[in-house]
Amino acid sequence: MGEVSILLTGATGYVGASILQGLLRHPDATKFEITTLVRDSAKAKILEEKFGVKAALGSVTEQEKLTKLAEDAHVVIHTANSSDSIEAMEAILRGLKNRHENTGDLPHLIQTSGTGVFMDDARGEYASTTIYSDLDLAALDALPPNAFHRAVELLAIDADEKGGYARTYIVSPSLIYGLGHGPLFDAGLANPFTFAIAAYVRAALKRGTVGVLNQGAGIWQSVHIDDVVDLYIRMLDAILSDPEKVSHGRSGYFIAENGGQSARELLQAIAEGLFALRRVATPELFIANVLFSNARCKGERARRELGWTPKYTPRDLLELVKSELTAYVKREDSA
Repeated sequence: MGEVSILLTGATGYVGASILQGLLRHPDATKFEITTLVRDSAKAKILEEKFGVKAALGSVTEQEKLTKLAEDAHVVIHTANSSDSIEAMEAILRGLKNRHENTGDLPHLIQTSGTGVFMDDARGEYASTTIYSDLDLAALDALPPNAFHRAVELLAIDADEKGGYARTYIVSPSLIYGLGHGPLFDAGLANPFTFAIAAYVRAALKRGTVGVLNQGAGIWQSVHIDDVVDLYIRMLDAILSDPEKVSHGRSGYFIAENGGQSARELLQAIAEGLFALRRVATPELFIANVLFSNARCKGERARRELGWTPKYTPRDLLELVKSELTAYVKREDSA
């Protein structure tokens, strides 16, 4: 393997920083030329001086800068507002197209989406029997273009299928859990908190109780952050060693999940954890007017093509939520 130029967006975010750590500890890390896009000049300096990562100042909203950075990369790993910013995706794709036309290189885009694309409107009333598989291309093709995240997914797919100037892969994590950990987080460079659990904790602390809609029966799949990183690294290894063996474009859909749990189960764990910390009045759930959907799916492609074997299960989610709540509460108190 020669030197590989990699652009990683979202390097100080929960997912992006975790992936960056995976790249830095990779056996071939010395062959990676990693560029990140960072808004904070102090963090950029630490990334360059302490971690040997090239840090360009800016954000994914600066389209010309993003296009130029993408043009300079053989592999783009996109995690910064990646699932919903059409403008950022268009900027990246312009860069990849320029690279292909100017150099003949066929670059790769690993796009981060999310299983919110499968959400229904169950409002906590039922557990759906519809389960999407990333091997069922007909079901994926039938997703409406206005589904959550879908517009950006279609841009990535079209760049591969119609444009032919890049190989694109969509990684669709389910509910990610587990505190971010490692040297980037220890250095205060990255956000260690997963959005969904942080939002639930914030709302519970404001109300003094944990709410659930109807029966809280809707089911979401889940995946631990360490298993997510493992999937990205396996994908990178596969596309660098033998890209013809990795599905891409319309077929390159990789769901990251390892089982699921109902909203009630997750919220009950949060309620019990916060009650143990004496931050809510009761471990019982009360009815709240919030959306509780289903997003049921199976991540089969990464298991089949990449040998991905996630270690953590929904039982780990429910136990870890309780043990990690102290960190979430401390964050909210300081805010």
